Amino acid sequence: MREIKHPVKSPSRISTIIGMIAIILSQSILVLRSWDQRGVFYASLTAVVLCLVVLLLALYRSFFKKQTELCLSSEQIILNGNIINSRDIKVIMTRGYFKPVIGILPYRRKIVPADMAFRYSKDEDRGISDLKSWAKMNNVKMVNKSFQTWI
Repeated sequence: MREIKHPVKSPSRISTIIGMIAIILSQSILVLRSWDQRGVFYASLTAVVLCLVVLLLALYRSFFKKQTELCLSSEQIILNGNIINSRDIKVIMTRGYFKPVIGILPYRRKIVPADMAFRYSKDEDRGISDLKSWAKMNNVKMVNKSFQTWI
């Protein structure tokens, strides 16, 4: 099989961004109202700081991370500079119909690693059909299923 290359980028994390903003706003109100109760104050302040870190990571991955390339070769996938052998892949999952997000789940993992989730930048129909044919050729299961990723 010849090498097939497709431009890909990180999936949009809009739901994470909106969720973190909602949590930060609600916890900030609690921080402002609980100056006199140290336990509640510090717990809420910790939640705000942690959610702020998650928000910044999600913003970076959604809007500032550069486009990369997916390379399908005979028995491996090269994604974000990482070589993934076909025998190390448990399943390839597709989430969504319009602008689908692809997740590669390795063996011994329950959650798709963040660097193994992507969406096609252009011509996603051709990209998904190439990925399906690669998966069939390498005996890797490919399913339409929702999946979770780290931040």
